[in-house]
Amino acid sequence: MSGKKVGKKKRFSILKFLGIVVLPLIAGGFVGAYAAYYFYTDTIANIDHSCLSEVSIEYGHPITLDCFFMKIPPNTRFITNVDLIDPGMLASYDIAIDCGGHVVHSILNVVDRTAPTGKPVPVAMYTGEAPAPESLVTDIFDMTAVTCTYDGGTPDLSKGGKYEVGVKLTDSNGNSSVVGVPFNVIEDNEGPAIYGPHDMDVMVGTETISYREGIMVTDNYAENPELTIDNSKVNLSIVGDYPLVYRATDDVGNTTEITVYVHVIPIANAGQSSEVTQAYVEDAYRMAREINAQILDEDDTDVEKAMKIFYWVHKNIAFILRTPSYENWAVAAINTFTKRYSSCYGTWSVCKAMLDVEGIENICVVRERKNSWDNFHYWALVKLNGEWYHCDAQKYFNDYTPKGYFCFMMTDAEIKNAPTDHNFAKDEYPERSTTSVQKYINVYSGKILSGFPYNE
Repeated sequence: MSGKKVGKKKRFSILKFLGIVVLPLIAGGFVGAYAAYYFYTDTIANIDHSCLSEVSIEYGHPITLDCFFMKIPPNTRFITNVDLIDPGMLASYDIAIDCGGHVVHSILNVVDRTAPTGKPVPVAMYTGEAPAPESLVTDIFDMTAVTCTYDGGTPDLSKGGKYEVGVKLTDSNGNSSVVGVPFNVIEDNEGPAIYGPHDMDVMVGTETISYREGIMVTDNYAENPELTIDNSKVNLSIVGDYPLVYRATDDVGNTTEITVYVHVIPIANAGQSSEVTQAYVEDAYRMAREINAQILDEDDTDVEKAMKIFYWVHKNIAFILRTPSYENWAVAAINTFTKRYSSCYGTWSVCKAMLDVEGIENICVVRERKNSWDNFHYWALVKLNGEWYHCDAQKYFNDYTPKGYFCFMMTDAEIKNAPTDHNFAKDEYPERSTTSVQKYINVYSGKILSGFPYNE
C-alpha cells in the first residue's frame, strides 16, 4: 500500500472520531451549560416572583417566612434578625431573606386594622340626660387606647320606652366598631305615697315629738324616696293649732306633700288648774257611758261586760303607731273615742274608761323594754271572776288566726304566746290567775260561751 493511501486513511479516522465523539461532547456541553443557565435564571425569577415585595401584618402578629411567600422556596431563611423586631410597634422594616443563596428583600409593614370589641351594659333609667357613653360598655379589648362616643350623637331619652343605643368604640389607629346597648327608659311623673300622717294633740310644754314615728313612704320606682318634715311653725310652748308638713321626693324630683295639724292643748301639769284635768276625765267617762249604753245589757256579768267592751274596742278603733298624748289617759281616750284610731295607749285608755264606769277593776300594764329603742306597749290587767287576767283589745295575727284576734282573760303563759311581745315586770303587778278559761271564750264573735266556770 502506498504512503498516500495510509495518510489519507488516518485523516479520515481522526475526522470520524472528531465527528462521532468530540463534536457531540462539545455540543452536549454547550447544551448542558445553556440548560443549567436557563434553569438557574428561571428559578431565580420564580423566587423573585413568589416573594412579596411589600407585606403588611396585623399589630401583634408573629413574623414568619410564610408572611413573605406564596410558596416558600427550599433552603430559605431570614438574613434580617426578625427576633429583634417588635410586632407590637407600628412601623416599616426592610427584611432580607436568603433563598438558597439568592437574596431577596421585602418591606414589612406592621399595621393595625382590627376594630375594638366590647360588651354592652344594659341600662334601666328614668327619663333625662343620657349617661356617659364609656359607662355603657364593658370588657373593651384592643391593642391601643379606645375612646367611647355615641354613634350618631347623644340620644334623646326624654320619653319612656325601650331603645337600643349605639356606642362607637374607636382605637388610636382609627379602627371603630359599634356596640348596641339596650335601654329601658322609665317615664315617672308620679310622686311618692306617704302613709301615716295625722293630726295630733299634744299637751302644752311637751319638749319633743317624734313626728316620724308611724310614717311610711313608698314609691312606684324609687327604692328610698326622701322624706322631710317641716315643723318650723309648730310651737309646743303655746296653746294653738300649728301646720306640720310631710314632704316626700323620689329620685327624679316628683314630690308629694301632706299637711296635718299639731293641736297644742292645755293640761293641769302645764300650769292649769286641777279642774282642767278632771274635766278631761269626766268627758272621757261621759263618752264611755254613751257607748256602754249601746253595747251592754243590764243583766250582763262583769265577764260578759268586759268581753263586750274589749270586743267593741277591737272592732271600732283602728290601729296607728302614734297616740297624740301619752301623759294623760283621759286626753288620749277622748281623742281615741273621737277619731276612732290610736296606738296601743289610746286603745288601752278607752278600755279603761269603759271598764271604770262599770266599776270593773283594771290596771295598765306597760311592756318592759329590753333596749332603749324598743317601743312601749300598753294593755290591761282586769279583775274578772275574782282574779286578774290579761286583756288587750289590739288586733293581732298569726298563722292560725288570719282574720286577726284580740287577747281576753289570758294567763301569763297564754299572753306570753300572743304574737307581739307582752313581756312585763311581773313583781310590779298583782298576782295573776293561772286558771285558763280560753275554751269558754270566742273572741271572734265577742261572746262568753255557756259553761263558763263562774265563782260563787
